[in-house]
Amino acid sequence: MVIKVRQEPPGALAGQALWIALLAVGLAVFGLVVQYSAGISLSSSNRTFAFERQAAYLVVALVAGFLCYRLNLERVREFRWWIFAGALGAMLAARIPGIGVSVNGSWRWIDLGFIRLQASDLGKLALVIVLSDLLARMQRRTLEPRFRIWQFSAREPFVFTPAGWRDCREGFLKPLAVVLTIAGFIALGPDLGTILLCIAVGGVMMFISGVRWQYVLPTLLLGATALTILILNWPNRLRRFVSFIDPWQNRGDEAYQLFEGMMGFGVGGLTGAGAGFGLQSRAYLPEAHTDFVLAGIGEEYGLVATSLVALTYLVIFTLGYRALRHSADLYRLNVGLGALLFLVIQALVNMGVVTGLLPTKGISLPFLSYGGTNLVVMACMVGLVLNCIREASRPVFTPREARA
Repeated sequence: MVIKVRQEPPGALAGQALWIALLAVGLAVFGLVVQYSAGISLSSSNRTFAFERQAAYLVVALVAGFLCYRLNLERVREFRWWIFAGALGAMLAARIPGIGVSVNGSWRWIDLGFIRLQASDLGKLALVIVLSDLLARMQRRTLEPRFRIWQFSAREPFVFTPAGWRDCREGFLKPLAVVLTIAGFIALGPDLGTILLCIAVGGVMMFISGVRWQYVLPTLLLGATALTILILNWPNRLRRFVSFIDPWQNRGDEAYQLFEGMMGFGVGGLTGAGAGFGLQSRAYLPEAHTDFVLAGIGEEYGLVATSLVALTYLVIFTLGYRALRHSADLYRLNVGLGALLFLVIQALVNMGVVTGLLPTKGISLPFLSYGGTNLVVMACMVGLVLNCIREASRPVFTPREARA
């Protein structure tokens, strides 16, 4: 099979990177407007509290994103296991009373005084860096279809092959162990939504890197079975799932937030009730400035605004994916792709939850929901994507090397 590689000029990749940066900043600025409006329902004494805190977080996020854009990814690669250990340590510390903070029964935050650090967000960054390096190093184990764990023949119907086991161990089990380790530490929170998000992003990265279907399909079946058993034996999650199926019947209980959010979309109609005039956000919809911020946007700015928000995430993904296809190696491809997927899949899940397409789960909308840690981490993800695109736009050979 002949693979045709289309080399885009560096200026085209730079233009795509610029558009990604502008769209991300545009979402963050619009998020400030939304937080100013949502602040009406937060506090009668200081209605600009959410806006002021989010503006301060945005400054930190812009600095962090720029630093990630300028990072030397090879140097980051050298410290990958330190990053991994630091993220696991933070998630473990969040579970310790006195260090971690419990909110609504979940231990996900570390109180640093001036900010509450959501430890699971650090796990996302660690997953992108460590898994990208591991998949790049084990590429020959995933892409060479020479060996199988078991070989079948007429004379010896069941033969174990050590070479096939090494391929499975190096090219599948080790990357899978990284994903499951991070998911396991996130489960200390617990935070089922972030666990599924990390598994989804890690699975796509492994698939793109060439992990074989003979390993992937049984793992997916086992994972789906385990998730089903977990939900059936977790009364709180089971009630949420049942309420998602029939929110109207459960609108006074588990589906209250979902029901009021859908009411907000209905009240907003096409063009919305106007900035600051959302009744649902002020009086009925809890957490209107965090997980269900899209419902507030729908009520105050209408279907036009919510459609533009969804379109913005789609454009960011399309531009990022097209540019990352020209990455110089698998490591940088996976770093950029993993960061891009964390941004877009998280947005997709949030929009699915708020609109009733997915079971209710607390997961924020990138750049728009209130929260310092997530805003900074999402800015870092965009910075990593732009970093990989910047390196992809550089010529592999200098003109002198090309002539030689």
